[in-house]
Amino acid sequence: MTLAELTLVPVAPLPEAETSGYVMTVDAEGWPTALGRTEDVDTGLPPAVLLPAPMTLPELCAGGTLDLLALNPYGALVHDRGRVLGVLEQHTVSAHLVTLSARGTLRGDTPSPLDAVLAGTYATPVARVVCRCGRLATLTAYDPDLPPLCPGPGAGPASGQGGPEPEAAPHPLVVRTR
Repeated sequence: MTLAELTLVPVAPLPEAETSGYVMTVDAEGWPTALGRTEDVDTGLPPAVLLPAPMTLPELCAGGTLDLLALNPYGALVHDRGRVLGVLEQHTVSAHLVTLSARGTLRGDTPSPLDAVLAGTYATPVARVVCRCGRLATLTAYDPDLPPLCPGPGAGPASGQGGPEPEAAPHPLVVRTR
């Protein structure tokens, strides 16, 4: 079963969001940059994690994508060809992880030759993180103990809506809530 076939929770871009539910911010190209609940808007939204719709839950749970999910306590946005389908909530992923753990099939499986074969169209899960300096970074992996470097100059404000200019020199990426 693909992520697109799971029950996804609706999400609305700010400022069109209703009074309750999930909201997201988008950059100038319309790609999500943050995801959270409407009640979190004033305090800041965590980074958006984007998962491709054709991905399956076992693929999500067996790879490095779980590290990206740690960036957002609510879940991830499932997208298909640039269109956001909805939010895959953390509790759905957690329930599947419990099932995999009970069967003993969690991340420690014996490698198979088929692990190196990608069938059909493949999209990499990513997280869209705004650094404290205002630069938007797209990550395919994340380790909070060893954060990647933010390259510093070269990009304008994070979402095209104004904001601080990026720092002039590379520095450790510090996640900023929106």
